Amino acid sequence: MISLNIYRADDKSKIEKTYKTDSYDLMFGTVEEFMRIIDLDKINDNAEVAKMVTKGFGQIKPLLHDVFPELTDEELKRTKVSDLIQTILQIALAIAENLKELNQGNLKRA
Repeated sequence: MISLNIYRADDKSKIEKTYKTDSYDLMFGTVEEFMRIIDLDKINDNAEVAKMVTKGFGQIKPLLHDVFPELTDEELKRTKVSDLIQTILQIALAIAENLKELNQGNLKRA
């Protein structure tokens, strides 16, 4: 499960809504863009992930819109960076799991 918290505009300590999606709904184009940003070999190092997010910042917004199609730009402005990094990690782990299953021949077919 991949999720992203959106905080209230009037009280940034309270979550207004949470977007969630099944990790298997990722489209190839989303995975392709994501792989340009994230080095899966360094995915367990939060400092390295933060560097990757900073480096690929211009690609993050379109990527999040692909993962969460209902997400608005205004809602994205009310997302904490710490939550954003966790969402990026969730996406990376979902991609890694899909690649592992593909390699093992276990990926579900539609």
